[in-house]
Amino acid sequence: MERLLLNLLASDSATIQEATKELKKVLQNPDSVPALCQLVVTSSNPEVRQYATLILRRRYTKGKYWTKLSIPVRTEFKKIILQALEHESANLVRNSIAQLIGVIVKHELPTNSWPEIIHYVQQLITNERLENKELGLYTLSIMTDVTPDAYTSHARSLVMLLAQTLSSLQSLGNPAAFYILETLRHLIPVAKHDETTLHTYATMMPLIMTTIQAFTEAEHNNFAIQSFELLDELCENMIVVITPHVKSLVHMCLTIIANKSTDELLKVRVISFIGWLARLKKKALVKHKLVEPIVDMLFAVMMSKPEEDDDCSNTDNENTVLTSATQTLDLLAMHLPPEKLIPHLLRHIEPGLRSTDDYVKKTSYVVIAVLAEGCAEYIRSNYLEFFLRCICEGISYPSPVVRNAALYALGQYSEHLQPEISQYSSELLPVLFEYLGQICSYIKQEKKEPHAVGRMFYALEMFCENLNERILPYLPKLMERLFDILNADTSPHVKELTLSAVGAAACASEEHMLPYFETIINILNNYLTTEPSEENMCLQVQAVDTLGVVARSIGEKHFAPLAATSLDLGIKLLRNTVDPDLRKSLYGLFAAISTIMKKEMAVTLPEIVEYMIMSIRSADGILMHFKDDEANALTVYDDLSDTENEREDEEEDIECTDNEDDNDEEIDGYSVENAYMEEKEESVMALKEIAEHTEEAFMPYLERSFEEIFKLINYPQEDIRKASIEALLQFCVNLSKINTDEGKKALLKALSMFIPKLSELIRLDEEPTVAICGLEAYQTLLRQVKSDVIAGVGHKEAIVNCVMDVMKDKTACQDQEEIEGIDIEAEQDGLLIECAGTVFSHLGRVLSAEDFALYFQTMLPFFLKRLKMDNSEAQRSFAVGTISECLSGLKHMTAAFVSQLLPTFLQTGAQDPCSEVRSNCFFGIGELALYGKEAVYPHYPNILQTLSCAIAKETDAAARDNVVGAIARLIITNYSNLPLEQVFPVFVEQLPLKADFLEHKAVFQSILTLYQAGVTLLQSYIHTLLKVAVIILHEEKALDVETQNLVMEFIKSVQRDFVNDWNALFTELPPEVVTNIQRIFS
Repeated sequence: MERLLLNLLASDSATIQEATKELKKVLQNPDSVPALCQLVVTSSNPEVRQYATLILRRRYTKGKYWTKLSIPVRTEFKKIILQALEHESANLVRNSIAQLIGVIVKHELPTNSWPEIIHYVQQLITNERLENKELGLYTLSIMTDVTPDAYTSHARSLVMLLAQTLSSLQSLGNPAAFYILETLRHLIPVAKHDETTLHTYATMMPLIMTTIQAFTEAEHNNFAIQSFELLDELCENMIVVITPHVKSLVHMCLTIIANKSTDELLKVRVISFIGWLARLKKKALVKHKLVEPIVDMLFAVMMSKPEEDDDCSNTDNENTVLTSATQTLDLLAMHLPPEKLIPHLLRHIEPGLRSTDDYVKKTSYVVIAVLAEGCAEYIRSNYLEFFLRCICEGISYPSPVVRNAALYALGQYSEHLQPEISQYSSELLPVLFEYLGQICSYIKQEKKEPHAVGRMFYALEMFCENLNERILPYLPKLMERLFDILNADTSPHVKELTLSAVGAAACASEEHMLPYFETIINILNNYLTTEPSEENMCLQVQAVDTLGVVARSIGEKHFAPLAATSLDLGIKLLRNTVDPDLRKSLYGLFAAISTIMKKEMAVTLPEIVEYMIMSIRSADGILMHFKDDEANALTVYDDLSDTENEREDEEEDIECTDNEDDNDEEIDGYSVENAYMEEKEESVMALKEIAEHTEEAFMPYLERSFEEIFKLINYPQEDIRKASIEALLQFCVNLSKINTDEGKKALLKALSMFIPKLSELIRLDEEPTVAICGLEAYQTLLRQVKSDVIAGVGHKEAIVNCVMDVMKDKTACQDQEEIEGIDIEAEQDGLLIECAGTVFSHLGRVLSAEDFALYFQTMLPFFLKRLKMDNSEAQRSFAVGTISECLSGLKHMTAAFVSQLLPTFLQTGAQDPCSEVRSNCFFGIGELALYGKEAVYPHYPNILQTLSCAIAKETDAAARDNVVGAIARLIITNYSNLPLEQVFPVFVEQLPLKADFLEHKAVFQSILTLYQAGVTLLQSYIHTLLKVAVIILHEEKALDVETQNLVMEFIKSVQRDFVNDWNALFTELPPEVVTNIQRIFS
């Protein structure tokens, strides 16, 4: 037997193959098992002992093979491996023996067939000798790692034993303490359901923290790094254990990071853990005043000069302290209220910008950049001018280190702070164009890629993409520079960036890109039709992306002649590639073409959809990570169990009722390559868009697409979960448009799956963006699919309960801890709550007024709570706006709430310092009047008093427009209850509206109400109102068809009844207005 194993260890593949065949035959003999067991104990060669152990473990991973052994053989087996464990000196072999014990325990413990193993381990752990204690703790850590579920009945006693042992250790910085922490981590899945065990974990937390610090002091860096996995698992599964110790945990982390001798990888791990706490325990961070010291630490870390300051600094997922600090700051920005974070950062940013140290200055720009996404609204309201001025200075700074950071900040602000940043185009674009010119010159002279070129292109692309018509004065110069680079002899990477920038320019300029259209297509065709080398593959991928962007932006009529050719070319490329990046880009191209060809794509859909479904179902790119570098050995061990007899057994045991996965114990984890995940995500989004634009042509593929994408909705990657929600939503919308019994049946079946799943995701998904996506799906369904959404059993309750859970901070992505006096809300939290409020108001569109009133009565306290002055402007605005939006759903039931709501609206509208809150109050007053009817009549004088004061002093255009809208609703409801002679002149003076054009609908409804009632007062204002109506139509400020029809009805009525007024106005109008109005009425 030993000879065979030595042959398996040979370097010669022929010898290995021969040994494998021979060993397979030997293993068919039951006597081979004792022989292998003896080798584990008796062989002098540790590699042989190791191999023997691995073969046994692989063999008996499945319980059915273990139970085939006779009881005497099993008994002897267990005795020998315990003996081997006790006497083994080689760590690798001892590790394998402990894993083998773990596998056997899995089969024996459920039937209590090996009680002595737990007793044996406990004896070792309680032994006074440290060596024995370490062996017992090590063995237990391995056993619980292999199969934690087997210890459910022992968890409470084991955790107690571990707590006692840890507290009795004389030194905490040794391996025994580490094995205790490892075992505690392994037992979490079974311990988290037991209150007593939870309490034991909680009481151990101070000692766990002391132990981790002891590891760092003893320079056991690997122990310390792995111990943070215990803290991560506790955060994820037993947060109640962490909650009382947040302050101590943060102080421990800050102490470790402050120590200059701390290992870099350990610092990365510690900083990342602080990011975890920012996500999960933000209220505790604020309560214990931990934000400031965390910010101080992050800024200090980010200021340090890295070994390499390259183009990708702070953006790629590199495992560096700098990257970790930047990512943690991003988490703080996403999860903390900006007012609790930015003031602390400004203490560093402002002096940093004045500093002469390039790396200090650079850090200030990186921090400004990182804040852009999570704190966008707060920056917009308080610091936008200051930060943009800084960025304008930074992108012209002589030092590349500073300049690149400022360009990164410009890209971030272009992405997250539109449209305000576009107003700086005249200052920013000339600088960016100057850099483009320098890049062209550098390429021509040096024949190589300039340093940090990616930063400049990122800023240029993000900035240009959102400029819209503001780009037009700069478009000729921009395209000249981009074409120069594409024609130059430069690296594929630079050309790839340039092609992407062409797409961004097309996105902004739309049809104005026509003069360059032919040149662009010729350039793209060169990359699309030429067989790429491995080096140039990125250019073909980017060419497909850019073609898709151009197809979407240049205008349907301009791209239509190329659509079919582009589609055919794309299909040919798809047939001949296995590259995930290219497939992803092609799916995006097909989606873009569907916006142009629509139903004409029908003939190609069978093939295109099949490819996309294949990508959705594909497991390509999934990588298994094996423990102990066993990957190469696995096939050998698989072969060893692949005997004829065992194949027969497999056929008999079709169900695999073992409940075991063959290789679970060898697999340490899985990961998926990014390119394959992005391909999967794009295939989902493309199917969604193709379904939307090809409509009934997509019907044959709806059911299968729905079923396949539904399987992805719990995918580990959040972007794929969001894409899946959006696609399934679109499929439901498609189904709702099939006006047949089969269509209705299919819709109700899809909704019966989708509505509960959305509820689950909103309540249980830990990513706020996924919960928000789920709520937005509910909004769209209620708006477009309407009453069918709540036709299913429990659907109405599922939606209402989701909204309620969000309002109560009870969803998994919210910080559920209630701390007295700490009611904080990050911008992301605010968006989640706003989405829930919108879902609730949309419910009013599909419920009866009586049903909706019952739900509204329950929800109203949550809204009114947010209206208090100590809440943020965003919260107060949300509260008033949501209540107001609900009134149309309450209809006649609004009357029951007038006495509660009207005084609040009147007072807040008159006194609130925020114009948006006041504007929403005026809108709400009008809606109360419109739907409350008789219940509001007695309050008209008070309402008019408030609105009159507002007209006199209100400076915000949107708020003034909503005052006008409120007056319009008073007129619509009961104009005879108004002093029209006083009110109407003021009303007309405010027209046309300046900001909130949605209110034009109420305005013209009120005008038509007076017109149709024959109110003589109106005649004096016909000419003025007619002019207003014409301006609104000409300037496209009637935002929907209903408003357009109301305005046109008024104009037609005047044309009929007041011919002279119409003719007089018509002669005053500029020729272009006349032409446009004639076109509208033709």
